[in-house]
Amino acid sequence: MTNPAIGAADDHRPAHDAAGPSTRSDRTAWLEPIVCAPGDDEETRRRKVQFTLVSVLVTPAGLIWAAIYFAYGERTVALFPLAYSVFTLLDFLVLVRVRRYELFRMVQQGLILVLPVALQAGLGGFVGGSIVIIWSFLTILMAVLFGGIREARWWFAAFLVAVVASALVESRLPVDNRLPHWLVLSFFVLNIGTVSWIAFVVLSVFVADRRRLRELEVAYLKQDLMLRQSEKLATLGTLAAGVAHELNNPAAATRRAAEQLRDAFARLEQAHLRLESAALTPAGRDVLRSLDEQARARAIRPSDLDAVARADREAAVEHWLEEHEVANPWELAPALAALGLDPSGPSLLADALAGEALAPALTWAASAFTVYTLVNEIGQGSARVSEIVRALKSYSYVGQAPVQAVDLHEGLDNTLVILGSKLKEGITVHRDYGADVPPVPAYGSELNQVWTNLLDNAADAMGGKGAITIRTRRRNGWAVVEIEDDGPGIPPAIQSKVFDPFFTTKGPGQGTGLGLSTSHSIITDRHKGAIAVESRPGFTRFTVRLPLAESPVVPSPGA
Repeated sequence: MTNPAIGAADDHRPAHDAAGPSTRSDRTAWLEPIVCAPGDDEETRRRKVQFTLVSVLVTPAGLIWAAIYFAYGERTVALFPLAYSVFTLLDFLVLVRVRRYELFRMVQQGLILVLPVALQAGLGGFVGGSIVIIWSFLTILMAVLFGGIREARWWFAAFLVAVVASALVESRLPVDNRLPHWLVLSFFVLNIGTVSWIAFVVLSVFVADRRRLRELEVAYLKQDLMLRQSEKLATLGTLAAGVAHELNNPAAATRRAAEQLRDAFARLEQAHLRLESAALTPAGRDVLRSLDEQARARAIRPSDLDAVARADREAAVEHWLEEHEVANPWELAPALAALGLDPSGPSLLADALAGEALAPALTWAASAFTVYTLVNEIGQGSARVSEIVRALKSYSYVGQAPVQAVDLHEGLDNTLVILGSKLKEGITVHRDYGADVPPVPAYGSELNQVWTNLLDNAADAMGGKGAITIRTRRRNGWAVVEIEDDGPGIPPAIQSKVFDPFFTTKGPGQGTGLGLSTSHSIITDRHKGAIAVESRPGFTRFTVRLPLAESPVVPSPGA
């Protein structure tokens, strides 16, 4: 299998490696246009040249072999190695003429299989023929190297048939031949030694190539792991900055409210002491009790007045306080107006309270409302901090099993909380969650990394303004998650490359090109799911499918 990362890196190699002659050797470069096709890779081209070159160079050996047999009286037998050399040259001429390498290779492998068997039969069998049939085994070796395992199985079967057939006709062959014993013995040793040496060299080269390939794979895996860790660290840095920003707002609001609460509580105590020294009627105490309840309710549910109406009410209350000579009217008016009092409210208080109790009562009411409001702000700020921390812990699945039943909706919501600082300004998020989507067996933290990459990319693509829609549904044994945005879209020419490692449309220093590649690996390799993208101007949708069972129904392209 071709690794997509290696394929991506190979795009930078010289053009001649993919479609034209290489410059590896001037002595063999002339063969490449004859035996190689435009789409052959470098390894295929090298092996085709090697096979053709070896086949041609063996031709003189066949002629020498034929000459030796002819010299020692085996003139008929000499025709077999001679035929091998002649047929090989004819096969090569046909190759030069028609440029059909596979035809050339199959003919050569057939010659290597058939001619040693015929030669052995002509010399009297296994012993008389110096076990020359062993040369036929090279057919299998060539098929493995240049054709493939499936093809080699058929050649191996043919070799076994030839060996068995040779054994069956052994008794019917001539007992002896005209070759001297020393020559038969020499050929016996030469045949076994040469074929064994060729097999050893080929296997050694093959093992060395496999070792180098393994070393390259290990180096690539290490580099890939480091790059992916770098991507995770970069994502972690972005998330950390976003979380810090999200935590800073409620934390700062809580601290500010706590500091203001100190002064507000001191004013409340002073007003309370002044009320204790004033003569309050039972009706006045009932009014103060009612104001306290109203202050609690208003602190939780702020006034719904717009800015202009609120300013008008504050001005009216301040004017009433000045007319009744209440001290510091500009300080009390905002709180009393927020409490829900208009000029008619203080007038009712004036009727229910004695003259000396009016000012401390109004001060007490304003201070009580301020205290309740600040306490509520502190509660909201701390609740927001707790929500972010809870979402962060759930997002990372700290202290939980790596594989578990994951609530996709919870993971998506937690991711939105983590990315809140990036999504809340100018971006509207719509949730369309399917009620029938069950928990999915998955690596929760890795899925959240996928949602982070997709949502973060959507926000970047829209330039911080637009709408993101998240949909979930259940279909044919799959949980389907769609993340859609109304950004500019992805050009059709590069849509097929968005999941390739190191491919990015962002500017230099803005992306590593591993976000979508990592997401693709998490979904397809780790979870045996599928991820796809469809895009046009104003519309981009990433669709993630996760299996709900071990053997889900394979979704159709339009599902």
